[in-house]
Amino acid sequence: MNPQPSQPDSRRPVVGLISNPNSRRNRASLHEVETIVANHPRIHHRVTAGHGDIGGILEQFARLGVNTLAVNGGDGTVAHVFTALFTDRPFAQTPTIILLPGGTTNINAADAGLRGSLTDGVRQLCAWADGDHSGCERVQRALLRITGAVGETPLYGMFFGTGTIVNGIEYCHQNIHTLGIRDELAPGLVVLRTLWGIVRRDTRFAAPTPIGIALDERELGPDRPVIQLLITTLQRLFLGLRPFWGHEPQALRCTWMEHPAQRVLRAFPALLRGRPNRHVCADNGYFSHNAGTIRLWMDAMFTLDGEMHHASREQGPLIISDGGSIDCIRSKR
Repeated sequence: MNPQPSQPDSRRPVVGLISNPNSRRNRASLHEVETIVANHPRIHHRVTAGHGDIGGILEQFARLGVNTLAVNGGDGTVAHVFTALFTDRPFAQTPTIILLPGGTTNINAADAGLRGSLTDGVRQLCAWADGDHSGCERVQRALLRITGAVGETPLYGMFFGTGTIVNGIEYCHQNIHTLGIRDELAPGLVVLRTLWGIVRRDTRFAAPTPIGIALDERELGPDRPVIQLLITTLQRLFLGLRPFWGHEPQALRCTWMEHPAQRVLRAFPALLRGRPNRHVCADNGYFSHNAGTIRLWMDAMFTLDGEMHHASREQGPLIISDGGSIDCIRSKR
């Protein structure tokens, strides 16, 4: 049974802040975060011991009348919070969401959250709680809802990737982060390395994964030789990239590349901007569509906001659907 929340003062936010102490920026700045919010009466701060704590913390926040939920962690923490929020539904009304840049790449926060350093974001959160909304704006984002992953209940997040995107994340952890390169620059370097791998037919980055694809009710025939595939509800990715150009009105943006991709060097700049030139076309292996539900038949790993999961044809299709929209508070652009 859902807890019955108290009735907050509707004129001012009541904020519940969840911090993951193991996310990159929190390892250096959590004490400062705690100091900033310690004496703020409208911010209830909880530090997790692990992802298993999140459901209980959300129930506490609901009882306290929280109407604004702030997440201080990386993209994976955000996905765990969204999954608990929309699976358990402890709130009578979905709270407004504020994403803080507490992780390594912070792709979700860069699009729909607070920008800058973590401590700058926390100070902006405090200003919001005090009623100063001048530096922020309200935007809506849809969530991805994923069912059919091996051994998983429904998952919620904002960025899905499979194919060589998974290899790229592993390459980033092993070769980029170990050099001390973080934030949006790290995945940007991985994109360049992936591009070079595709051009050179390096099997780590150019080998296809057979995937059956259905967009809403339209199945796209037999398995497609997919090099990489992404699905997102974000308006922009790291470094301002917008690699989607579908014209359908649905919320899920899906872009993929098929083997053997042609004219890669000439196509890539336009592909990443979402402004296809004559080289970015289906004949050369580039596709982008929007949909409300996407079904994928595959035996492969996939990432949801940086966390790894597995899909198996034996279990049926992986179903990615519109999980509903949330109101986000982000820094003004």
